[in-house]
Amino acid sequence: MDASVAESAGELARSCLGPVFVSGEDGIERELEGSNLIIHHRPDVVVGAASEADVALAVRFARDHGLPITVHATGHGAHASVDGGLVITTKRLDALEVDPGAQTARVGAGVRWGAVVEAAAPFGLAPVSGASPNVGVVGLLLGGGQGPIGRTFGYGSDWLRSAAW
Repeated sequence: MDASVAESAGELARSCLGPVFVSGEDGIERELEGSNLIIHHRPDVVVGAASEADVALAVRFARDHGLPITVHATGHGAHASVDGGLVITTKRLDALEVDPGAQTARVGAGVRWGAVVEAAAPFGLAPVSGASPNVGVVGLLLGGGQGPIGRTFGYGSDWLRSAAW
């Protein structure tokens, strides 16, 4: 890793609400844990985004330093190691709001399906989700995942009303 990247990461850490790690620091492996234990990531910088502003800061940092960006939500879909670059983890972006009247849910980038099922159940609602409560909502909806009620109701992405970037 370029020394200027490590030095600048300190400035990034002071600006972000969430944690910022550079390669080799304690806590970086825990931040990147996923369900596939065979995969080990070795990024230059990890930003544990705790707000939309953190994501914007991380993207600008990566742009300014010529680093590729990878987004890591729940780690369920990790199939290849990340070597170098910047990883944005979204698990702290876990806002969740169920609107029983509209039969919709608004979720943050780090929300897992188990939380949506739990929040919707008191209203007699059930999302068209995957089979595992540990899978991230965003990954399943954008990655083409299908759950146990898919044959009856289609893919979860069929029910997606909007997405904000």
